Amino acid sequence: MDDEAKLPETPDEFLDALGERLVAKEGVDKDLAGVLMTHILKATPAQNAVAQAKDAILKLASERAAPPKVEVVNG
Repeated sequence: MDDEAKLPETPDEFLDALGERLVAKEGVDKDLAGVLMTHILKATPAQNAVAQAKDAILKLASERAAPPKVEVVNG
């Protein structure tokens, strides 16, 4: 089977491929997927990976909730 040659060999390769497929999938929030890839989809995540992911998600939500800044031009 040709697909077997393309299968990831290590947990890190598997999780990286999983994250890349997630980001490439239509309709997926790419910023949120990036947070997951950065903090959670790791063979050996940090001890506080969930807390780091939570902080990153809250920051992302805060940025999205903030109204866009409108520049006022003096003129």
